[in-house]
Amino acid sequence: MQYRVFGKTGWKVSEIGFGGARIGGLLAQDGGRKASLATLAAALDAGINFYDTADMYSQGESEVLIGKAFRKARDKVFIASKGGYCTPAGKKLIQFVKPLAKPIVQALGLRRVRAPSSGAGPIPQDFSPGYLRKAAEASLRRLGTDYIDLYQMHSPSPEMLRSAQFQDTLGLLAELKAEGKIRHYGIALDAVDDARHCFGLEGISSLQIPFGILDMEALDDGVFEEASKRQLGIIARGCFAGGALKGSLTEAELRASEPKWERVLKLRRLVERLGRSPTEAALQFSLREPRIGVNIIGMRTLDQLATNLQHYSRPLSDEEFHKLLTYRSAAEA
Repeated sequence: MQYRVFGKTGWKVSEIGFGGARIGGLLAQDGGRKASLATLAAALDAGINFYDTADMYSQGESEVLIGKAFRKARDKVFIASKGGYCTPAGKKLIQFVKPLAKPIVQALGLRRVRAPSSGAGPIPQDFSPGYLRKAAEASLRRLGTDYIDLYQMHSPSPEMLRSAQFQDTLGLLAELKAEGKIRHYGIALDAVDDARHCFGLEGISSLQIPFGILDMEALDDGVFEEASKRQLGIIARGCFAGGALKGSLTEAELRASEPKWERVLKLRRLVERLGRSPTEAALQFSLREPRIGVNIIGMRTLDQLATNLQHYSRPLSDEEFHKLLTYRSAAEA
């Protein structure tokens, strides 16, 4: 595993990080907590020292698992969590009944089914100092730690980033840092365009942005260049395009679920000629951007970890990299 300096934090973080959104959950399969803890331990053994989670992931269970996995190795890992989303009352109840309900769910063989997005409204957010202090302290309790290495605001809107209220939010984050409850703070963004609203914000140490072979806007907009000038650590997520690059998806499934399906098919044809899988090529493409501090990858099982490590072990040649850049130009033509 290779490591990169993460902005002005002083940390050297692994080039790939563990995305914790998929661990935990009432309907999670693959062995539940025991399997998740084994995967987290194996990730650390493989040299991965960056772990990204959030208070809303699996109603807080993701934080619980990460905290439990590294309680005896706290100084060896960099834990990044997020706050700002409000957990609905029904999901708060799940936090309490989950330990009792999970054995029943597993015994019945129930599985998570992706619900259509049109039926659910947006999850409310609250970036007020009062709410965020409680949220950060609750994350500390779930993680079982005295401090969070990086606490990120979770997907604030452009309007929120420009508001006077967000200045109060930054003041609260500075207070938490002074109290030693967080070491650094940053912002996790939904869109690259939102980064321009962050560069003038005081005290932030990082930006988390979508980036990958299907989402290269950060290269064109000068985001990496500006962030590097300001010594902001860049966390890139989504190099697998939310699962769109999985080889198991048929063309019909891609057409139904991925707006960029034509680009995915072109990429598949190219990487097949290179003797690589789409996910391997995508990860290696993202790793070629030196200004990214860490590429986080969502994983849940030992098999997924092993596959990602295998992808990581096969760097692109210069010729392959330039062919992928050519694919980009052809796909956007």
